[in-house]
Amino acid sequence: MKDLRTYAKLLKNCYDYSFTSRYILEYCKEEADEVIRQADMLLNNTFVYMDRWDMEPCATPYTISLDTWEDSPNGDPEWVFMLNRHDFLNKLWQAYVLTGNRVYTEKLRFFILDWIEKNPITLQGTDATRTIDTGIRCMNWSTLLLHLLADDILSDADARLIINSLREQYNNMYSRYIGKYALSNWGTLQTTAICVGYIWLADFLPDNVIRWAWDELKLQLSLQILGDGSHWEQSAMYHVEVLNTCVKLLAQLRFANLIEKPVNIMASNAVNSKSAWTDAREAAAKPGEGFHPDAPGWLTEAIRVLSRHVLHSSDPSFQQLAQCDSDVTDVRDVMTRAAVLLPGGGIYRYAAGETMDMDSAWLLGCPGIHSFQRVTPAIPQLCSWNCDDSGNIFFRSEWSRDAAFTWLKNGTLGSSHGHADQTHLSMYYKGKPFLIDSGRYTYLEGDPLRVLLKKPCAHNVCVIDGQSGGEPDGSWSYHRYDETLKNYFAEAENAHYAEMAFHGTLLNGTPYLIKRKILALDDGIWLSTQDVVCQGTHQVKEYFHLDSNICVEPGKEHYLIHNEDVSLSITPSENLQFRFGVISKRYNEKQYAPILVKVNQMQDRLTTQTIICDAKYKVNSVPVYQLRKEDPVSSDVAAAWDVEKPDGTKKTLILWNRETYRGDKLYTCHGRSVYGKAIVLSWTEDGCRVIRLKT
Repeated sequence: MKDLRTYAKLLKNCYDYSFTSRYILEYCKEEADEVIRQADMLLNNTFVYMDRWDMEPCATPYTISLDTWEDSPNGDPEWVFMLNRHDFLNKLWQAYVLTGNRVYTEKLRFFILDWIEKNPITLQGTDATRTIDTGIRCMNWSTLLLHLLADDILSDADARLIINSLREQYNNMYSRYIGKYALSNWGTLQTTAICVGYIWLADFLPDNVIRWAWDELKLQLSLQILGDGSHWEQSAMYHVEVLNTCVKLLAQLRFANLIEKPVNIMASNAVNSKSAWTDAREAAAKPGEGFHPDAPGWLTEAIRVLSRHVLHSSDPSFQQLAQCDSDVTDVRDVMTRAAVLLPGGGIYRYAAGETMDMDSAWLLGCPGIHSFQRVTPAIPQLCSWNCDDSGNIFFRSEWSRDAAFTWLKNGTLGSSHGHADQTHLSMYYKGKPFLIDSGRYTYLEGDPLRVLLKKPCAHNVCVIDGQSGGEPDGSWSYHRYDETLKNYFAEAENAHYAEMAFHGTLLNGTPYLIKRKILALDDGIWLSTQDVVCQGTHQVKEYFHLDSNICVEPGKEHYLIHNEDVSLSITPSENLQFRFGVISKRYNEKQYAPILVKVNQMQDRLTTQTIICDAKYKVNSVPVYQLRKEDPVSSDVAAAWDVEKPDGTKKTLILWNRETYRGDKLYTCHGRSVYGKAIVLSWTEDGCRVIRLKT
């Protein structure tokens, strides 16, 4: 215990409470005030879950007696799970550092000892001791333990009681571990917690569990991180949960190194990468580049590729998208930590902003704050991010808050956090959201909104007879989920083109195929084609879920959609219906937002186009001719649209929807010969330039 207290005091000096708290009070004053406000609530056993990365937030305050740690005041079991993760303990310690008032640390001590007294650790487990929550709780205890020892807040007897409980909980996670955790965020939240505990408490703990934890963590990351650097579960939020817990581990190893605390060889091998990363190399790096599970530094490089994906998949304001079970969340804190912990972190410093956020300052202390200030911001070189393994495609016009930004999704279901969102499209223009994902709202079994928001109709896709795509039948299950095909993506100059397809069968056994084509230009033009093949007579609905800030103005030729001072037009307006529906940008919160639904009847095959562009642009359909034919081809064969900007320049977007198997393969549009499957004609005073994106 004497050695542990010595290391705790060395850690305190390295961390520098005084400097860190001064920095937070100067640059994060509102957040610091909120910490103290919530810490004061905790003194009365009043809890709210409002942290940025709370998995199941609840902004409603609830005061509980704590006769047991298993009662939910709102009927949602997730509230109990959040309670037993003990993330709230950090606020009590932070309030103590900010104010010097030990009333906060006495309450912190009470919570830990009370939990130990009332929650025996068993193989059967309880709602208070699920393994995922045990991992998060142990992560919090083991890091706070050093701070409490450094200021002599815990007696030796208290410390031994907590360490004995940690040992019991580590062994419990080891004994209850099941194979499927290797592919789940549940697994990484357990193994990283054990690895952190052993950095400081190895002298008190058995060797077998730590060897297993490091080996299992390496296996977990090798399985969970796809070749494109995205997390296989198809949830942006749980991607970050895995990243954040790995970052906490790396941050503790960094402190151990700074105070010359020895760590085991497995930890050293996980951290010390031989790759030479510069700002220039990282700025040009492709999806998944650099992570090799069997190479030295595998933990550091896993953090690198996961962080890189977060950067490139965030919207122009660096907000996480509500992909599957995810909230709309500011990711700049994630970028801050990447800037500090990763060599070549200039692109993350660029995204993080001028000053460090409060959560990162608490995690990294004085050394991290100084490291952050030394990193020079670097703008990423890549504006497009094609995740070939997960089926996600992101592209933006530039790296600015006023950028046009597009997200396309057509991949596998992933874990039970996945939604039936095949061929989904989200889009931003001039930095503002227009088409969005509807979110998740709740995990409560039996809540109709849980199932509704997982359905295809909650996404920007088309649905045949209300059946295609998939059918969720519970909070975590599907009765049916239809299968995606490989995406196609190409780009040239400022034009981007994607094809996304999936297939399945309707309830009566009729097979179908839906192929969506997106041709987008950086100056605010999106052309979407839905090509639906399904024998018989059917109704097809195409959904356009709009941000809650959007105002809709119907019209005969087109609809206008306004987000404050930015407006887009949707053409044609034929068969469009306007109504309102529910979206959820944050768990346990919902709001109404406009939805446009295009309704078509089809016989065997339907091909329909929608063009969305800046409302100042003029849009007209134009004919396409097969060579040596007098009549234009049907728009089912090839469709073309002129989009003229106020400055007189014009773009002609042409998409072919059928193979040419009779007659000439050459076509003309505006008298110009064209060949391909996706083409843009760019007209200026100097003439016409052809941009071919698929042949």
